[in-house]
Formats: sequence, structure tokens, C-alpha cells
Amino acid sequence: MPEISILVPIYNVEQYLVDCLNSILDQTFTDFEVICMDDGSTDYSRIILDKFALQDKRIRVVHKENSGYGSTMNAAMQLARGNYIGIVESDDTIEQDMYQVLYDTITEYKLDWVKTDFYAVWDNVDGTKKKQYCSLTNNCKLYNRVIHPDEEKNTYLVQKFTWNALYKKDLILKNNIRYNETPGASYQDNGFWFQTFYWAKRAMFLKRAFYNYRQDNMSSSIHNTQKVCAMKEEFDFIRKFIIIHSGDRELYQICFHCRMLAYIGTLRRIDISLKLEFAETMERERGFYENQNEGCFDYMTKEQISIIKNPKAYAENVLIGFREITYEVICSYKNIIVYGAGIYGERITYRVNMARTNAQTVKVAVTNLEKRSMECQGIMVCEILECVGEKDTSLVILAVKEGSAAFCDMLKNLRKLQFPNIITASVKKI
Repeated sequence: MPEISILVPIYNVEQYLVDCLNSILDQTFTDFEVICMDDGSTDYSRIILDKFALQDKRIRVVHKENSGYGSTMNAAMQLARGNYIGIVESDDTIEQDMYQVLYDTITEYKLDWVKTDFYAVWDNVDGTKKKQYCSLTNNCKLYNRVIHPDEEKNTYLVQKFTWNALYKKDLILKNNIRYNETPGASYQDNGFWFQTFYWAKRAMFLKRAFYNYRQDNMSSSIHNTQKVCAMKEEFDFIRKFIIIHSGDRELYQICFHCRMLAYIGTLRRIDISLKLEFAETMERERGFYENQNEGCFDYMTKEQISIIKNPKAYAENVLIGFREITYEVICSYKNIIVYGAGIYGERITYRVNMARTNAQTVKVAVTNLEKRSMECQGIMVCEILECVGEKDTSLVILAVKEGSAAFCDMLKNLRKLQFPNIITASVKKI
């Protein structure tokens, strides 16, 4: 029987899967099995998996109907034969000595789990990678010693990931630690993370990084309303666990703290069209848990408290901005052209769509698409040259930082093309 079972959940990751599996098979520690759970992939992932399984007997592949992350991970854990369990997400990779170091640590100190720092990773255009070291916590005193999370509850405040770790399988089996199986939901690793902290008696954080956490996978949940709401469901799952197993007021407060910080992260990353609705959810949630005497702001920064106390203002003024773009500013024009499809373009297009009449058309343009296909707030991006025929009835909004090199180049281009009506993002006529 293998010492370690490495669980790899897979859904439509053909672009990254080969690198992921190669990084696992290249481990210096070799006594492991890899359980690849294909959650109904419709791309070439299943073919890649079957080829790897033929080449290395340590790989076990299970093709199943799509049921979501939580259900897939629970099924994988039931198949695990190892004494220890590791998790690798299928768009990530791991350093060659990861499981050797984790295994040596967990066995030497007789731990329930060991966790490490990690790298955030991006692909550069030239094929190289950008790597940034990320610490689990700024509290250096928590590293490299045996801890008991129930006796040191500040350990719950570290970054909440499940894959930068090795777990003793007995911890999971004896305590029936399970993922939340809300159909189609995301963020289901949060509940698993909380349970492993609650039941652990001996644990350790290592001040080293082995896991490469991809930041630029475009298959994101940011545009999916159901997946955004899943964050709330996951913390409801954790709170229900506390009600059943503990009732400890400090754990309720930790749940509130983690919930609110997760909400801030979600508010920042979700699509603009969902920000205000989600901000209202944050406001209701904060009020409810404060009334339950579960609210706790002791470990938050002033900025975090400010956002939590008034998330709608934060969304309006900081995350969306450009409130100067109103009906009165754009109503006199038949066509509105947002020139720029970056962050400014996304936010300005949102404001224009909120302010325009049904009779007005909105276009998003760039100087040169370079044969790419782009979308901005649900609008297909075109080249500015395509808009010249309607320039006399159009208002062009320069959707870049005023005074920047890009601003100067784009304004020069508009002058060359003789667009008569141009304003900046702050609605200044130029």
C-alpha cells in the first residue's frame, strides 16, 4: 500500500494538466498513488489522464459525471489507500521535494497535518513564469513548532488553503471530515479547512514554499452569480458545524472574521455587474451576525473594517468608480464609444450601460485588436477605425489614466481620425 495518496480533482484543464501531473511524478518521494478524479470533463483532459495512467501505474483515473468539487473530493478520499493524504489542484504544480519534506515532518513530529507557505505563479508572455513567495501568516512565532489549534485559536487566522499540506488519513476518517457537497458550488475547501483545524491536536506550519498556485487560469467563477453566492453557503456550513460540535463563542467570532475577509476578497474579484448586489449581501450578513453577538473586528485593519461597515460605498466609489459618467453627460449622443478595454474600460462601460437610454448604442474600442477576440462587459471589442463612420454622432470616452503615455497616444489617434466629441474618464472635454 502507498504511504501517500495524492488527490487531483479535474475539470476541463487540458492546458495545465500535463505540467501538473509531471510535477507530481517527478517527486523525490516515490511511495505514493495519484487519484485523478475527472469530474465530467468535456475537453481533452480525460484523454491526457488515460495516457498518463498507461505510462505510470501509480496513477489511478476515475471518470465520473459532473457533480461539483465537494462531491468529487469526498469520492477521492474514499478511494485513498495511503496513510497520508495530499491535494494538488489540476492547474497547479509542486516543487520536486514537496512530499519528501512534508512526509519527513509529519512522521517525525507525529502530526495530524503539516502546512507550508506557497508561491503565486503567473505565465509571462515570453513563456517564462513569474513567482511570488506567499506566507501563510505574518506571525513568525507560529512557524516550525507543534501547535494545537484549539489552544491557539489565532492559528485559524492564517491563509485558508487545503492543498499546501499533508494530512494524516486517520484524522479525516475518525472525525468524518467531509467537503460540503452543495451542487455546483465553489469555495468548498473552506469547510474542509476548518474541520481539519478543529479536530487536529498536533499540527505544524513550515516556513518554506513548495506549492505553485496558478493565478491566471481564465476558467474563473467571477462571472457566475451562483458561484459567488456559494461563498455564503460555505460559511453557513462552517457555522452549522460549530453549532453542532462546539458552540465556542470564539469560534463563532473566527467564523465571522473569516467570512467577512472572504467577502471582501470576493467583492474585489467578482464581475462589476455583481458587485453592488454582493455588497448588499455583505451588509445584511454583517448586521445579522452582529445582532447574534458573533461580530468580531479585533484582528482586522482599519481599511477592512471600513469596507465591512459600508461595502456598498466601497463598491461604488473604489471598485467601480467613475460616478461622474451620468445620463446628463451622455444623453445628447446617439453612440457612446468607450476607447480602452482594460480596467478603466470595464468600469466605464458599466457606468455607461447604467446611464444610457435604450436608443443609444454602446461600443468598446481599442486601437488594434491584433487578430484577437475580446469582450468587455458583454460587448465585443472592435477597433477604433471601425467607428469612424459614425464619429459625428458619437461621444468618445478615453478609458485610460489621464496623462499616461497610453492616454496621449490614444488622444493623438482620435485627433488624427477627427473625432469631434471626446471626454476623459473624469468627463472633462478635450
